[in-house]
Amino acid sequence: MGKQASDSGLGALTAGEKRLIALESLQWCAVNAVYFLGLIGAATYELGGNAFLVAAITLVRNLCNSLANAASGPVIDRIGPRKTALATLYAMLAMSIFMGIVPPSVPTLMFAAVMMGLGGGSINTCTRTYPVYLTRGKAGLARLNGLMVFYSNIAYAAGPIAGGVLAGFFPTRVVFLFMAVCLVGAIRVTWDCRETVTPEREGSGKQKDDKLGMVSGVIEGARVTMRTHDLRLIFVSGFLGFFAFGAFDSLESLFYRDVLAVDVVWMGILSAVSGFGMAIGSYIFTKIPARKIDIPLLLATLMFVGIGSMIYVGTNILVVAIAGQFINGLAWGFMEPTQAILVQERTPMTHLGRVMGFVRLGLNSAGVIPLAVAPFLAEAFGVQRVLFGASCIIALVGGFSSIMRSGRLRVRRTQVKE
Repeated sequence: MGKQASDSGLGALTAGEKRLIALESLQWCAVNAVYFLGLIGAATYELGGNAFLVAAITLVRNLCNSLANAASGPVIDRIGPRKTALATLYAMLAMSIFMGIVPPSVPTLMFAAVMMGLGGGSINTCTRTYPVYLTRGKAGLARLNGLMVFYSNIAYAAGPIAGGVLAGFFPTRVVFLFMAVCLVGAIRVTWDCRETVTPEREGSGKQKDDKLGMVSGVIEGARVTMRTHDLRLIFVSGFLGFFAFGAFDSLESLFYRDVLAVDVVWMGILSAVSGFGMAIGSYIFTKIPARKIDIPLLLATLMFVGIGSMIYVGTNILVVAIAGQFINGLAWGFMEPTQAILVQERTPMTHLGRVMGFVRLGLNSAGVIPLAVAPFLAEAFGVQRVLFGASCIIALVGGFSSIMRSGRLRVRRTQVKE
């Protein structure tokens, strides 16, 4: 797996681990405020956009996000997560300053969608591979990943609240300047977050360069993922679950406006409710034994994400939507660190960037087709019905995958006894 300069064990967090937690928290605070208010909120409320405009902006962002997920994996395996993260943060900082100055329009929001997609995809692959460069062992990874999700979800909630307050007093584009401030802090903590675990590189010279090329890196990540049973299950279940989330990306802001009949500030408030739920879920996650972090836990949390989403969009009652968002967030607080740890644990460190990039590619690209179809379905059946149907699919994918896996395990135990 690699050579470690120092082992933090389960004592106090190292300086590098604290900086990684700060990086994850600051970037989520920035991105979440801008995504819900500066991007989707501006398109829906300031430009008066319909489902097709929101879907187009979100589609561009998701496509770029998926591309960056895959493309950043080989780069991380080549130069490490720190340098990759720094380059990404500088590019996002330049975009946020520009967007904070110019008035919103369809072209500028499209530009922001491209940059946020590329930057978000790259930084998320970085932060999900970074823990293995700072600590090792399932208990250490569980603690670090759990704390990353815990603190970042507090920031995930704080970002939209801060953005909502700013949007209440200033033009919506000001949230991009708030993003810039957060990114300056993220650059500062990342600068000193140096890797302490070095992977034992495979091959040398041209052979190594070929394996770490962008296209060949994606292919290699796919090969390692698909030949490993647990990684394959993580990928497939995640892909099918996230497939349904594409409908939320293009229709959720319309659900706020047309079904709940609330203004743009509530986009930030309900996002914050989900963030607080995730923070509580991830805190509870840090208290469970490392041995219980397994595939069944991942599938169960995916099912509860679907159930929470069903409650969230099932009525036009704001209080019920708040409760659903909290349940949704609580389940996400378990699912995010569980998924990251399982991939980190089951992947050779020399391939982690490429595998994590491919897994993230699958999750984010899953929503592309629903983005293109959801507006037409909403025109035919209504926004709320489409979102509720998507929520049912998420719950069914988690529940059915869990049942199928339990059945296979029972068959295997029977065969062993015989």
